[in-house]
Amino acid sequence: MIKVILFDLDGTLTIDRNSYLLDLDALNSIRDLQSLGVKAFLVTGNSYPVSRGLATYLGMDGVVAENGCVVYAGEEHFLCKEIDHIIVKEFESKFGLKGSWQNKFRKYDFGFYPPQITPPMEEWALENGFSLKTSGYALHLSYNSQGKLIGVRKLLDLLKLDEKDVAAIGDSLTDIDMMKLAGVKVAVANGDDELKAIADLVTKGKSGEGVKEYIMSIVNALHGRNQRTCP
Repeated sequence: MIKVILFDLDGTLTIDRNSYLLDLDALNSIRDLQSLGVKAFLVTGNSYPVSRGLATYLGMDGVVAENGCVVYAGEEHFLCKEIDHIIVKEFESKFGLKGSWQNKFRKYDFGFYPPQITPPMEEWALENGFSLKTSGYALHLSYNSQGKLIGVRKLLDLLKLDEKDVAAIGDSLTDIDMMKLAGVKVAVANGDDELKAIADLVTKGKSGEGVKEYIMSIVNALHGRNQRTCP
């Protein structure tokens, strides 16, 4: 039985991949799921203050932020090496990038636009001990080469759960790392092909529609099981 579901944010809980608008139907379905005892966690590349605030107001049970570098599940856990903001500015200037507005709130994983990684960037990152990843929305610079995996592993340790207890749903390349510790891997219909290739299930609906589709299948199954066990 699934005890925890991990949700990416951008392109997954939003109405589409090119929108910041949250899908309210998807969020309501998560509430239904939680009422049946399944926990819900955000796993995102967004900065910790933004992610923690969203998780609080959305009623999530916790958050993995900055692509795995920060975990909150009742207590804060910081897992990665901090990057000096001087280096962040140097990288931004050297390659003519625009830094994310959230960078002023970040410590471990910094975002830039456009999201494409070039060979000169890869060479610079290798020489300086950094990892580069792209979500399709932003380019991410970090010392953390494991991505969301490192945060999900810590979360499961804290919750004392096995992979078989966990489902994860996402849309982008950075969600592949999250899926490595999920017993059930779900990609939304408009997700990246590389993610869909490793998924156990690809939803028919895009982004938030796909989330609701998957969540309601679990909710309906749990309701059916509960009805069968009633005297």
